[in-house]
Amino acid sequence: MADPSGPKNSDYEQGREAGEIAGSIATRLAGHDRHFEAINGSVAKCASELHELRLAVQRLGDQGEARDQTSTAMFTTVRELDLARRTSALANWSLWQRVVAYVVAIGLIVGTMVFLWFLGQR
Repeated sequence: MADPSGPKNSDYEQGREAGEIAGSIATRLAGHDRHFEAINGSVAKCASELHELRLAVQRLGDQGEARDQTSTAMFTTVRELDLARRTSALANWSLWQRVVAYVVAIGLIVGTMVFLWFLGQR
């Protein structure tokens, strides 16, 4: 005769083992759930940081464009001022202006020579 406690014991052991396996699987799945939550939090944080970096790069681009526009406007102004300076510096004197300048220069030279001659006579 077969022992009635044997097969029942065997069913009990199989159920207990299945319960232990299910418990370890549930524990592992809970660990995986926590891990996925941590990964999702990290991904969300990375997405937020990436968004902030994109905005910072956009601001840098806008600042560069503004600086370029300012530089271009300043360059244009300086170029116009330099052109005006060259135009006024290179303007030719008229004939009567040159004659008056020569006469004044000769008069100063002759006057200085006469003055020095008078000082030498004393």
